[in-house]
Amino acid sequence: MQQENSQNFRNSNSHNRSFTFSIRELAVSTLLGTLSIFFVLLPDVRLPWGMAALDFIAVPWIIAFLLFGLKAGLLTSIIGTSGIFFFSEESIPFIGATMKFSASIPLIIIPAVIFSLTRFRLYKEIGRMKKVYAFSMGIGIVVRCFVTMFLNYYWAIPLMFGLNPIDVPASFNWFFWGSSMNPNPLAYYVLGVGLWNTWQGIIDVVVAWLIVYPTKIYKQYGMR
Repeated sequence: MQQENSQNFRNSNSHNRSFTFSIRELAVSTLLGTLSIFFVLLPDVRLPWGMAALDFIAVPWIIAFLLFGLKAGLLTSIIGTSGIFFFSEESIPFIGATMKFSASIPLIIIPAVIFSLTRFRLYKEIGRMKKVYAFSMGIGIVVRCFVTMFLNYYWAIPLMFGLNPIDVPASFNWFFWGSSMNPNPLAYYVLGVGLWNTWQGIIDVVVAWLIVYPTKIYKQYGMR
C-alpha cells in the first residue's frame, strides 16, 4: 500500500509539472513573446490583400519550443498572437492574429509529437536532431499549407472582402498572379497559398534553428 501511494504521488507530481513553468521557462518564454510583439511593430511590406510579404513573428515561438518544449512554445505563441491582435496595423487584426497562429502552430505541435516519439536526448544527439527537425518541420509546413488554404478559402478572405468562398480563387489570383482569368483558378489559388506558406515556413524554421543551435544558446538558456 505504501509503495502504491508513493507511486501515485510521483505520478501526481509528474502530471503537475507538465502544466507548470519553471522560473527560467516563464522568464525566457515571456521575453521571446515580447520579442514577437516587437516584430509586429516593425514596418513591413504587405501583399495586396493585407498579408505581410515576410515576417519573423513566429521565429521566437519556435525558439521557445526548441529551448523548453511544447508548453513554452504555446505560451510564447499566445503572447505573440495577442501582439498582432492589439498592435497590428491590419484593417481587421483579429483575422491576421488567427491566421498567423493557425499557420504557425503546426510548426510547434507536430515536431513536439514527433520529438516525443523518437525518444532521443534533445541536446545530446545534434546530428540526429537535424534529421528529425527537418523531417518534422517538413510535415509541419505541409500541414500549415493545408490549414491556410482551408481558412483562407472558407473564412479569412470571404470575411475580409465580403466574398463567397466560390469567388475566392479568382479574386486571390488577381492579387497574387495579376490575373483572374487563369484557366483553373482553384489550382492557381492552391499553388499561390502553398508557395507563400512554404517560403514563410522555411524562413521560420531555419532562422530559429540557426539562433538556437550553431550559437549554442541552448546550453545557457535551454532545458536542464
